[in-house]
Amino acid sequence: MLDTLDLTLSLDKATYKSEIDRLMHQLRELQNACWEKKLPVIVVLEGWAAAGKGGLVKQMVSYMDPRGFQVHPIWPPSEEERKYPFMWRFWEKLPAQGKISFFYHSWYTHVLEERLLDRVGTDQIPAVPQLMGQINAFERQMVDDGAAIAKFWMHLSRKELKSRLKEYGKDPLTAWRVRKEDWKQAKHYDRYATYAEDMLVQTSTGVAPWTLVEANCERWAQVKVLSQLAATLTAALDRLKIQIPTPSLPTQTQLEPTDSDVLASVDLSLSLAEADYEEQLAKEQVELRKLQLSIHKHQIPVLVMFEGWDAAGKGGAIKRLTDILDPRSYFVHPFAAPTDEEKAHHYLWRFWRRLPTASIIGIFDRSWYGRVLVERVEGFASEIEWRRAYREINEFEAQLTSAGYVLVKFWLQISPEEQLNRFTARQNDPFKQYKLTDEDWRNREQWPVYEVAVNQAIQRTSTPTAPWTIVAANDKYYARVKVIETVVEAIQAELQRRQK
Repeated sequence: MLDTLDLTLSLDKATYKSEIDRLMHQLRELQNACWEKKLPVIVVLEGWAAAGKGGLVKQMVSYMDPRGFQVHPIWPPSEEERKYPFMWRFWEKLPAQGKISFFYHSWYTHVLEERLLDRVGTDQIPAVPQLMGQINAFERQMVDDGAAIAKFWMHLSRKELKSRLKEYGKDPLTAWRVRKEDWKQAKHYDRYATYAEDMLVQTSTGVAPWTLVEANCERWAQVKVLSQLAATLTAALDRLKIQIPTPSLPTQTQLEPTDSDVLASVDLSLSLAEADYEEQLAKEQVELRKLQLSIHKHQIPVLVMFEGWDAAGKGGAIKRLTDILDPRSYFVHPFAAPTDEEKAHHYLWRFWRRLPTASIIGIFDRSWYGRVLVERVEGFASEIEWRRAYREINEFEAQLTSAGYVLVKFWLQISPEEQLNRFTARQNDPFKQYKLTDEDWRNREQWPVYEVAVNQAIQRTSTPTAPWTIVAANDKYYARVKVIETVVEAIQAELQRRQK
């Protein structure tokens, strides 16, 4: 593939100047159109060292409104960034609707330079095939959510690469830019080219194809990149003009024939006497407190996620889970309706940003499952969006568990009768009335619809590495002990896995 590129292609100075002026005015107009249409744009620049990526970025943004774009130079991950899944730092930098993000190097650094330096396949960075799959999933999710992606590989000949590195190294003003890793590319040119070929083949997809750029002539390279970027943005904006009717299903009050009623199989009669509850609760809390030392020692991130019916006892379970823990080593994040800033990004963005780091226990009260529960039922997500979300959620959770996270997912199940009892008790208690809202009563009226959505969410997203735990929660004592017991078992299982 790369060896078939004609690296002798070039442009004379006059043609270059006229084309650049035309293209830059076009890109400024396209930037305004992206802002008006709320189209997020991701531009990825990869290629050999000294291939002209820096000059290209400078050229691209010279005519643009600086309020509408951001340039992200990507360096090897810091020690802090290595404590998260490898895609975490890139989710942090995603553009909001209408904005443009230029990635000077990107997530592909992991399958290029990190691979050349033999850093992949470690505890911090997964093996290459797994990385490729995560990258393809990430880019597909971005495009499905409405983003435009343009990816460029800037290719140099072996001779041109060495020539430029020597030239930069002689100039005091540019010598600092030449790294040891850059010379390693030149030394292992064939090996690096093989890695690049593999990357291009595996990650040039229908939704996010690569554009190969002959970069021996900088003028030719700049015109080609800008022309393709303009074409990509124009095509993305044109697609927004096409009104595709959104299919919709009638409100589902019954499960599909392929579904089983997992909620109905829960034994809600399970309970604990108060004395047994206090004894077992204290035992599990002490065990969890002991495990905090192991979590810190082995740098294990833990994420405990709660979903359940209104008044199912999530708050009480979280309180008992955290009562004995060192408050410096855990956090609780309650998720409500997304803010305007969060709505301007992919729905998973706000959850990626709040992941616990290694050695920390993160507790989420509500989660990304809102996309296939409340957003589905209330019509905040289209049918295409919430049906697509099952796959996106499984991919997200697979990235967490492959990065060493202990992920525990709870659904707290109660009966409609028990929920009514708790609603009534809250309504009659001046100290708990704030917990009961008109929305709670309205949601209760849609119990059959939510029941279908919950059943389908659990069945479509309960995987071997991220299974659901359905907790019988009619009895609060039983539910609280069951929650802590399950978290303890999950952490112990991860510790045993790491010791093998």
